[in-house]
Amino acid sequence: MSHREFIPRKVYVAASYMAPVGRYDGRHREKLSFLDLAEKTKAVFDGSPVKLRDIEAVVVGSQSPVAFSGVDNTAAKIAGVVGVSGAKSVLIDTASSSGASAFENAYLQIASGRCDHVLAIGIQKMSDAPTAEATRIVAGVIDKDEAEFGLSMPACGALVARALMERYGLSNDEWTAFSALLTQRAHRYASRNPDAHLNKEIPLEEYYRQIVNGKNYRYWWPLRYHDFCPMSDGVAAVILTADPQEVMVSGVGSATDIPTIADRNYFHSFPATVAAAAEAYGMAGIKDIRSFAGKIHVNMHDPFNGFGPINMVDLGFVPRGRLLDALLDDACTGENGMFPTNLTGGLKGRGHPLGATGMIQVVENHKMICDGRFQAGLSHSIGGPINNNIVILLERSGHYERRPHEAYKPWGLPSLGRLKPKEVTVDSLLAETSTVEGTFVTATTRFNFKTGDPEGIITIVSCRAASGKSYRFLFGIAGENYQSLIELRPGDRISLERSDGQILLNRMPVKKFYQRTIDGLVDLAGSGWKKLTGW
Repeated sequence: MSHREFIPRKVYVAASYMAPVGRYDGRHREKLSFLDLAEKTKAVFDGSPVKLRDIEAVVVGSQSPVAFSGVDNTAAKIAGVVGVSGAKSVLIDTASSSGASAFENAYLQIASGRCDHVLAIGIQKMSDAPTAEATRIVAGVIDKDEAEFGLSMPACGALVARALMERYGLSNDEWTAFSALLTQRAHRYASRNPDAHLNKEIPLEEYYRQIVNGKNYRYWWPLRYHDFCPMSDGVAAVILTADPQEVMVSGVGSATDIPTIADRNYFHSFPATVAAAAEAYGMAGIKDIRSFAGKIHVNMHDPFNGFGPINMVDLGFVPRGRLLDALLDDACTGENGMFPTNLTGGLKGRGHPLGATGMIQVVENHKMICDGRFQAGLSHSIGGPINNNIVILLERSGHYERRPHEAYKPWGLPSLGRLKPKEVTVDSLLAETSTVEGTFVTATTRFNFKTGDPEGIITIVSCRAASGKSYRFLFGIAGENYQSLIELRPGDRISLERSDGQILLNRMPVKKFYQRTIDGLVDLAGSGWKKLTGW
C-alpha cells in the first residue's frame, strides 16, 4: 500500500471562555461542585457564531476526575449539564496536559472531516480533595516504583532545578536570587490579571523576608515554597469549527518521553517539548519560530521555577546561552519584547488547575489575538513527569494566509533515555555479587515546612551490571542521612549492598516512603503509626 499524505481541513476557533482561576470552595471563590463548574462553560455560546444545537462532539480534558471529585462517566455528564447530550463525548486524561490534549483531539475531529463543530473543555476541581490527598493523586502519574520511593512532581521540579544549578555553576545563593527574580516576574503579571489565583505581587524583598520569617520555607532542595504553582480549580472551553473565523489553528504537536525519571539522559531539557514544538511548527510551515518576533504571545508551562527557562530554549525562542536571563529581560520576553511570555502570570501566578490549564492557555491566547494585541499565540502544556507534552499554535487567519507556509515533517529530534530491561533490578544485580559499585548521579531532599528538618531524600545512582552496561536506579533515603548525601557530587563512587535483607547505599538504608494500593499512595510512616497506636 502506498503512503498517503494526511491533508487536514482547516480548523478555526469560533469562541472561547474561561472562569477565573482559584479555589471554588466558598472561601476564595464561590462554592461550586465539579459539575457546577462545568455548567459555567455554557457561557462560551454567548455571541458565538456556532450555536449549542450545532455541536457534534464534546471533548473533555481532566486529570483523575474520579479521584479528585468522585465524578465518573465524566464526559457524558458534562455533555448533559452543558446541554449537548446526543453528541459524541469523550474524556481525555494525559495528567496536567489534559486540557491541551482535549483541544488536540477536538481539532482532529474537525481536521479529519468527521465533525464540523466541536466543543472542547478543560476542567479541574482540585479543592474537592485535602492537600495531602491531592498530592497523592497527582503522584499517581509517577512510575509505581519511583513513587513508592517518594518521588513526586515537586521532587521532579527540584531535580530539574539542581540540574540547572550544576550545568550553569550556580551556588545556592545564586539559585535563590534567580528564583526570587522569576517569582517576582510571574506575580508582577498575575497582579494585573483579575482571573488569576494569586493576583498579588511578590517583590524581591518580600521573597527574602518570607524566607526569614519561615513562610517561604525550603520545600524540596533547591525549591522554596514560592518556587512552584498553587493548587487551583478552573474550567475553560473552546468551540472549534470548520467555518472560517478570525483565528485559526495553524499547528498542533504532541510527544511523549519515557515514564521513568531515573532512566532519563538529562534534566536540563525536555525532549517531549522539543518534539511537540517541531511537529506544530512543521504543520504550520514555520522554519524558524523566531520569525514571529513581535507578533506572538508565548503561554508556556512553568509550574516550577526551573521549567520556564528550559521551555523557552526547547520551544526555540531563545538560544541555550540565554537560558538564565531571557525571562528576566523585558526586551526579550516582556510585554513589549520580541516574545512576550506568560503575560497573565503563568502557572505560578495565574494558577495551575491541572487538566484545565492547557485549555486556559488557549483561551488566553485566543482573546489576546482577538483583542488585536498579537497575530499569533503559542501554548505549551506538560503532562505527567515531564513526559506528555502538547504545543498549540493559534494564528490570525489573515496573517497565516499572507505568510509563506509549506508543511514539512521535522527531523533530527532529541533521543530519549531507555527504560531498563525488566530483568535488570537491584535484586538481580546483588544476586551476581555481594556489593555493586556505581556512581552518584543526583539527589533532592524534602524538608519539613515547620521545622526545616530533612524528612526524605530522593537519589539517583548509576550501577554497572555483569554485562558491562550501566543502568540508573532511583532510591529513597531517610532524612537523617542528609549530611552524608549532600557531600556527594555527580560522578562520585557509591556502593550498593544487602545486609540482613536491607539494601544499603553507602551503608545508608534504602527506604520506601509510600506504598501503592488500590486507593492510591499510602504513607508508610503514617500507616505504621496507626498499627502501633490503633488510631
